[in-house]
Amino acid sequence: MNFDKLFESKPIQMLQELGGKMQSNKVFSSISGGMMGTMNLILAGAVFSIISMLLNISGILETTDPVYQWLQLPYNMTMGVVGLAASFGVAYSYTKNLEMKGEVANGFVSMFLFMMVCAPVQQVTLADGSTKSMLDTSFLGGSGMFTAMIMAILVVRIIKFFQDHHIALKMPDSVPPFLSDSFATLIPLLANIVLWLGLNTLLQNVMGANIPAAIMGILSIPLNALVSGPDMIVIVFIAMLFWSVGIHGTMIAYMVIMPVMIQAYGVNAELVASGADPVFNPVFLFGAAACCGGTGNTLPLAVHFLRAKSEQCRAIGKASVVPAIFNISEPIVFGAPIMFNPILCIPFILNAVIMTAIFYAGFMVGFFQPPYVLIMTALPVILQEFLQSLAWQNCLLPVIGFVLGFLIYAPFVKMYDKQCLANETASE
Repeated sequence: MNFDKLFESKPIQMLQELGGKMQSNKVFSSISGGMMGTMNLILAGAVFSIISMLLNISGILETTDPVYQWLQLPYNMTMGVVGLAASFGVAYSYTKNLEMKGEVANGFVSMFLFMMVCAPVQQVTLADGSTKSMLDTSFLGGSGMFTAMIMAILVVRIIKFFQDHHIALKMPDSVPPFLSDSFATLIPLLANIVLWLGLNTLLQNVMGANIPAAIMGILSIPLNALVSGPDMIVIVFIAMLFWSVGIHGTMIAYMVIMPVMIQAYGVNAELVASGADPVFNPVFLFGAAACCGGTGNTLPLAVHFLRAKSEQCRAIGKASVVPAIFNISEPIVFGAPIMFNPILCIPFILNAVIMTAIFYAGFMVGFFQPPYVLIMTALPVILQEFLQSLAWQNCLLPVIGFVLGFLIYAPFVKMYDKQCLANETASE
């Protein structure tokens, strides 16, 4: 397919220019670099998740088996704390981009503050009456990602302010650099603690939620009134838009639709058990946004990357294509990256929205069948759609998603690949 005329159009040239500016921007490039630094964690967790998934599908292991739980532990401890890793990586990368000293020290400061805000130590009384100190890990993963990125940037800026104004504890030259860097960040660390702890306490007293919970709660408010089929298309659009700016859009959407979804699956399960046909509920449409490669239907994007000319894109493609087959999208979402990348954000949003509209139209004409088996884990492409409904028609949804996604991603991948290749050539 010839995209030359498309690339020469003014909107595309403006998009390329915007993408180039964001790549060279110190904040966005730091976020990108910090997120790409989490790739090894995500891939390692994905490997164990795929193994446990295959053993479960084959009937060797049940989800309640200790071995299955053991295999899921690496995934939970990587994706479950990816926000924590990002808080270190973004701060480290931003410190380097600002040509400051103490990258490691700033990374640890950011990580400590992120944990203080998102997972403070809590005393919990157990059933036997004893007490334990516990960490609430709810926001250490993807749901706290946006908070991690914003905090990392602001924390480093505050440290830089103190350094620029020479407000720091000075150590003799004989002191090792890592120790000197730690003392140099002590005063700005105290300032950051007062700021973030104070803001967190204020939100907990006013809204009954910490910073990440407050952010997600506020963002979910506009979605509460959306209940119809067309409304679900809007929800998918908003969720993908949130993902594009580093906010866990799926988690925000689930805060709104999960109670309705569980109820809808329960109703259909009862209908099928009684011999009746399951009924359509608009909440089922949300699955179309992740039917072919996880969130944003990224399997066709991974395949495109395998055929790219730039080394960066090919490496991301090789690392993400197998997880995408198992509907795990994090390697490519964080690795490409898609977040804060206008060139890839557009097809990421567009294909999910169009697929949701196609799914809705298929339900309206009676082709696609309503699901009645609630599956709360990622399964390989096609298998999840079939097991949820036991209808062969629904197996065509990811097939359509791959073809549509391949066509939509194609011109944007070529554009992004060209930019990455130019950057690699310039670096050489």
